[in-house]
Amino acid sequence: MPSALFSPFTWRGVTLPNRVVVSPMCQYVAEDGNATDWHLMHLGQFSMGAAGLLFTEATAVSAEGRITHGCLGLYSDANEAALGRVVQFCRRHGVAVLGIQLAHAGRKASARTPLAGGAALAEDERPWTTLAPSALPYGPGWHTPKAMTQADLAKVKDEFVAAAARAARLGFDVIELHMAHGYLLHEFLSPISNQRDDAYGG
Repeated sequence: MPSALFSPFTWRGVTLPNRVVVSPMCQYVAEDGNATDWHLMHLGQFSMGAAGLLFTEATAVSAEGRITHGCLGLYSDANEAALGRVVQFCRRHGVAVLGIQLAHAGRKASARTPLAGGAALAEDERPWTTLAPSALPYGPGWHTPKAMTQADLAKVKDEFVAAAARAARLGFDVIELHMAHGYLLHEFLSPISNQRDDAYGG
């Protein structure tokens, strides 16, 4: 009897050779959102393996949407060019279908890397204003985020659209939206972080 795990799977015009997926793994080594040689090595090695689908790490749709200063982004021409180099390598040498996870960290942004403790950035560490459904910090010692206005909501929506267009230009086969782990889109789904009383509330 054939194994479903190792059988092809097709949805919306994309066929995976099998159902093994390499999940997004944050690396925290990007420079101003730009992929580096580390990403070439990290994603390149997995693209040459036997997995059917390979995802990038969570890739921020804006500089403010990064978790840390070291997070990957796809919000500038420089980001697109740097990640394009990695995609080209994976296409030339790899076999995996390529996916990208687009993300915005919301109130959990402006943080240190896990190796540096993972707490909110201090004033001397170039922190930035974070966004959230409501002005509620992620936890004690965290920045109080700005409660998103209608203009902020429209801006972030446009940032996701622009990042998706960049991903399509780069030739990614699959785009996934990060809606878990307490990041921005997940924050709108939780009454813990979303205490709005407008159409986006509750």
